[in-house]
Amino acid sequence: MKSTNGFNIKIVDLKEYSSNEIGLLVQAVLTEVMIIFAILSLFVKDFLNSFYVILSLGLFTMSYNNKKIYKKKNMSAIYIILGLFILATVLMEYIF
Repeated sequence: MKSTNGFNIKIVDLKEYSSNEIGLLVQAVLTEVMIIFAILSLFVKDFLNSFYVILSLGLFTMSYNNKKIYKKKNMSAIYIILGLFILATVLMEYIF
């Protein structure tokens, strides 16, 4: 810790965190944002596509975490397939 003018300042370096911790943090943040967009999409239908995009990103993050942390390869493939399906559905909606 660095002491400056009576304040203790701790500079956080990303090198201290492992990729596992960052993956879990991203998954937690995406889950919270997904809940917010799910509630917003109940009232305003324009948020529904954003919810689906965040859902697919959450599935990709879950796939990464399952493979790296929990060593479940079969579930990782299922999450990737579901994420690609949801993302393709949203893209098709924008195109057509």
